Amino acid sequence: MEYDKVLDILDRIQSCLEHNLIDIAKELLQLEIENIQGITEKKCYATKYDLYSWYCKTCSNLNCNKNGGR
Repeated sequence: MEYDKVLDILDRIQSCLEHNLIDIAKELLQLEIENIQGITEKKCYATKYDLYSWYCKTCSNLNCNKNGGR
């Protein structure tokens, strides 16, 4: 994972904690852990598959393997 992406993820979590949004920080942390483990792509509803191609809508997952993490 790129250094800038890690800093952005940590900034998001820190911002949530500074604003006392602990539940959102926990969800974000769990999401990013699942992204690193490669679980998110299997559970993602933004990815569509058909007979000819697949596409992925751009999401806010910074380290998603399917959309290149924006």
